[in-house]
Amino acid sequence: MIMKLILLRVLLVVSLAVMFIGAGLPPQPVQAQSAGLIYVIQEGDSLYSISQYFHTSPARIELRNYLTDASIITPGMRIYIPGFDDLSGTLQQIKIGIGDSPLSLMRSSQSNASTFARINFLTSPDAMVIGQRLFTITKTASANVRVPIADGGLTGLEMAVENNLNPWTATEYNSLPGTWYLIPNDILYFPAGSGGNENDVLPGVSEITSTSLSQGSTAVLTLKGSGAPQVTGNLVFNVVDVDKEQANQVSATASTPATPTITTPTIQSAYTLNFFAKTDGSMEAVQGVPRMTIPGIAKLTLTAKNADGNSYTFDQNLIVKKVDYGYDSAMQVSSETVDPKVTGPEDQFLFTTVAPITATRYWNGAFTHPTATPNCKSDTYGKLRSFNGSDYIYWHSGTDYCGAVGDKVFAAADGVVVFAGELTVRGNATIIDHGDGVYTGYYHQSKLEVAVGDQVKAGQEIGLIGSTGRVTGPHLHFDVLVGDVQVNPDEWLGGQIP
Repeated sequence: MIMKLILLRVLLVVSLAVMFIGAGLPPQPVQAQSAGLIYVIQEGDSLYSISQYFHTSPARIELRNYLTDASIITPGMRIYIPGFDDLSGTLQQIKIGIGDSPLSLMRSSQSNASTFARINFLTSPDAMVIGQRLFTITKTASANVRVPIADGGLTGLEMAVENNLNPWTATEYNSLPGTWYLIPNDILYFPAGSGGNENDVLPGVSEITSTSLSQGSTAVLTLKGSGAPQVTGNLVFNVVDVDKEQANQVSATASTPATPTITTPTIQSAYTLNFFAKTDGSMEAVQGVPRMTIPGIAKLTLTAKNADGNSYTFDQNLIVKKVDYGYDSAMQVSSETVDPKVTGPEDQFLFTTVAPITATRYWNGAFTHPTATPNCKSDTYGKLRSFNGSDYIYWHSGTDYCGAVGDKVFAAADGVVVFAGELTVRGNATIIDHGDGVYTGYYHQSKLEVAVGDQVKAGQEIGLIGSTGRVTGPHLHFDVLVGDVQVNPDEWLGGQIP
């Protein structure tokens, strides 16, 4: 009995010593376990941001890794992600680019399809957006050749022969159910050295880039490659139907002036992308994003047709960001200039005038300011407006420059005059075509000094400031229209575009 008591006391002393020694050590993730999915901490990560990637909570991550203080995580640290103890490996971050799909990324990384879907919580490929972060489990790096499948009717056997592969190798490499399974507009990956153009996004196109999209901005899409295919496409936006909203308010106000019922109708506006060759061999398309686009998803479709006449098409989602342009003070103007029976036909005339796409790009570099006092602006692009007591259902389509009647107006870039005349809302107006679907408008002038068909140069005098049309005083209203859309002139005047 005495020996047992002595032994128990010795064990108690040793245990207490171990506890005191360990109390001064910081907690560390357990790295000795053989199973589990490991995430490497990146710069700017927090346990909360990591938990959002993997649909868990900071508390569960702390528990899984024996962490007691979230502040101790540092870039390069390796932690286990809870809920994946049956998997083993290190996670690698990837992002969806233009032309990618979850299936193509899974094939590129040689990932197991069910595992890839599980770690990324994929439920619908249609919900993916360009730039979205996804994860794969790191494997031995291997070089792949990306091959877009056109609609030329090739069989799996023919595709394998064309790329110097055994058809069963091609099938196994892409997790296809059989050699017969070949779908147009799909993307396959073959081992490097098997032939084909490496990393083609579209047939003959190795790279596609796009600027970010936001309300009232100009989207610029650039294609690079050696195949010089015929590329077409379009962008589809969900847009508030301003014209219908204004008509609804006029109708509701007439019937119940005290409490008009205003709806917010939405339309899908589709715009054709027109690609033109640049001097560096790339191809570029510019397209305006409507100011009243509803923030969220926009749909991009691109089709490439090669020399054989076969085509490849893909659809992808892009994100349109919200921009807070602010509000103008309520204004009183002539009722005729806000009557939809007048404004509707005039808007239709404007957009019909700027619809043609001239293949010649006349401008070169940033646009110049259209007045001699570029820093004096009485109003800016995008502000919501109220006329004659209406709701804020109107918006400002350009930039207003200060000036007195008779001050000079200058062309912002080289181009050809396509309209010079009087309009009810815009007053005396000049519209210039700069090529590639880009136009500028100069409104409310007192005098027009150019005519339709005139070729003008950047900085050339084209008229005089006035107060004609829907105005509250003399000024120059300056519009930039890209692909039939009025966009923020600041991008073009500041040099961000092109």
